Amino acid sequence: MGKKFKGKTCAYCGEREAVTGDHIFAREFFLPGNRANLPQAPICDECNNEKLKLEHYLTTVLPFGGRHSASAEDLSSMVPKRLANNAKLHRELGSGQEQILADGAMGEHSEAMTIPFDGEKLEQMLAMAAKGLISFHWCVTLGKGHDAKVYTVTKAGEQMFDRFFRGNVRDRVAGNLGDGTFTYEGVQALDDPNITAWRFHIYGGLVSCEDTSSRQGIGSQVVVMTGPDAAFSSLKGEDGPPGE
Repeated sequence: MGKKFKGKTCAYCGEREAVTGDHIFAREFFLPGNRANLPQAPICDECNNEKLKLEHYLTTVLPFGGRHSASAEDLSSMVPKRLANNAKLHRELGSGQEQILADGAMGEHSEAMTIPFDGEKLEQMLAMAAKGLISFHWCVTLGKGHDAKVYTVTKAGEQMFDRFFRGNVRDRVAGNLGDGTFTYEGVQALDDPNITAWRFHIYGGLVSCEDTSSRQGIGSQVVVMTGPDAAFSSLKGEDGPPGE
């Protein structure tokens, strides 16, 4: 895999020379039978080390909230080995475990387990994933002066971003990896190929954002937008989409 990408510009930092190729979504996120034809991008040593740390954490923790077809097998067959190799994380998850009453689809209550989760690591990984997918699908590398911004989106907030996915665009792509482990949709702006929007669903609809005051405050969608830094300077508030 490495020779094909060596010497290209890293898709993630957009500056350093790549030393190998990278699975944008690490193989360890998927059951062994679902690891074929995963998208790849060039990566440098520094970004590879950073991304590996995120993946080691997320491949262990995300399966606890999985809702896709492989979630039960993932949790039972792969997570115990990872916890055995990471005693510190095992202790953190065990000490932070709680039992709560969760609302069901019909308004009923049932007991559920929660574990501590560092959502910032998921946001960092998905920002990198968006940069990798731009490289994979459109051969575009975000360079200096460009960035990716991540939004965890509630059901009420999803409509704020719909205009980016419904409008006229240069191109649109979609992917379903590992039978619902990661699904994504991406669109590329007409006037600037660096401006893109991506929406991700993770592990079959893992809850990524929750405001317990309303069912509309619960969300399982994460949106990542990329573009020049100047495009983010006119944001409508810290957590809203870019202005018109």
